[in-house]
Amino acid sequence: MGDEKQKSGAVLKKIKGSVRSIFIYADGVDMWLMSLGFIGAVGDGFSTPLGLLVTSKLMNNLGHSSAFTADVFIHNINKNSMVLLYLACWSWITCFLEGFCWSRTGERQARRMRARYLKAILRQDVGYFDLHVKSSVEVITSVSNDSLIIQDVLSEKVPNFLMNVAIFFGCYMVAFILLWRLTIVGFPFVLLLVIPGLMYGRGLIGIARKMSEEYSKADTIAEQAISSIRTVYSFVGESKCISEFSTALQVSVKLGLRQGLAKGLAIGSNGIVFATWSFMSYYGSRMVMRHGAPGGTVFIVAAAIAMGGLSLGASLANVKYFSEACTAAERIMEVINRVPKIDSDNLEGEVLEKVSGEVEFRHVEFAYPSRPDTMIFKDLCLHIPAGKTVALVGDSGSGKSTVIALLQRFYDPLGGQILLDGIAIDMLQVKWLRSQMGLVSQEPSLFATTIKENILFGKEDASMEEVIQAAKASDAHNFISQLPQGYETQVFSFLRLCLESHHF
Repeated sequence: MGDEKQKSGAVLKKIKGSVRSIFIYADGVDMWLMSLGFIGAVGDGFSTPLGLLVTSKLMNNLGHSSAFTADVFIHNINKNSMVLLYLACWSWITCFLEGFCWSRTGERQARRMRARYLKAILRQDVGYFDLHVKSSVEVITSVSNDSLIIQDVLSEKVPNFLMNVAIFFGCYMVAFILLWRLTIVGFPFVLLLVIPGLMYGRGLIGIARKMSEEYSKADTIAEQAISSIRTVYSFVGESKCISEFSTALQVSVKLGLRQGLAKGLAIGSNGIVFATWSFMSYYGSRMVMRHGAPGGTVFIVAAAIAMGGLSLGASLANVKYFSEACTAAERIMEVINRVPKIDSDNLEGEVLEKVSGEVEFRHVEFAYPSRPDTMIFKDLCLHIPAGKTVALVGDSGSGKSTVIALLQRFYDPLGGQILLDGIAIDMLQVKWLRSQMGLVSQEPSLFATTIKENILFGKEDASMEEVIQAAKASDAHNFISQLPQGYETQVFSFLRLCLESHHF
């Protein structure tokens, strides 16, 4: 049972948290969108240093206007102004490609991932939920939050990273071309601009992860209290639930204070930019006096160095989001690639042409995966002839529901066999086996759709006549027909009508 608990009857394909795992659901269209988005992001990034290059020429023309004739001066100004106009058009096109392509592919890949993740969740055996899922909040959080993290990285963080990297390389290329001495001297200041961003990113990764865990605990407490609100009211447990919820949030408050301190230090470190400008102004003035460097060129080179350093820091800050997306993708892929021992999507197995309904339990032994040391059945033998009406009577926890769970093959017994018409049910196709049974649980669940569609969950391809026959068999056809919209009535509207029809 120890091995069963660890493996859960699954074959897990471990995927390392690499950046490639974020793009695993990209198809041919997404590859084209990402290629165009890459061109747009890089083009958008290079438009900034190119703008600085043209601006340096424009500033030098303005600074040396007395050295040119009026016609030459106006020609130079008009030429550089037109180049800036063309650059503005280029920037508009690249920004559009960057925003549209990455947002579109992010939505496409995230939608595909959500659909396959939910399909994989619904495919899992009941033992998986007993062992790995503490509450429905965890599943809902994984479906929504994890996929949103990946979508945000694809739509926003990847193009932002590419753009900032392009700005960094472009700015230093322009600075080196214009004034290489000043560029080499100013390059060490890049570290001062980048280090605060890295420290900020590394510090927040751990804090954000811990805050997410604590918020998840608080959400679980709230979800359990609300889903069992009648029990809470019965035992007057409102104050206790609020106290537990508040206690769970206290840790998040302390982590939030640490997060605020880290953000404050990182934002305050932007003063390094002014220190960089101070040094570049001092050294640049020496180059103007001793080497005859144009003042406009010195200014633009200093701006390029500062902007390149800030862009590099901004790009590296995205690394933490890539790390979170890789972790989220790993969690999703672990579930998607998990093959359950009892696989309802597996079409292998026998399908009987005719079912009489004879059921037999032969020397069955069973314990729930979540409680492997507590045996529910030891050498259970039970024979139910076909067509016989049988009632299982016993105390709470004696195993009445477990018999039905084993018969529907929610679990496999640890020993013995369960037979349907003399055939072991583990030899039958799982989906077909369950389709042969009608189950009304003690607390049936209704889905937020029409009455007809709720009935169709039992047989997706059923005709309207079969739906009506099923309703008649359960003695529900008459009151359903009396509803204004009949079988097309929404379940919530139906429940509201039922409440309104009772007078207290």
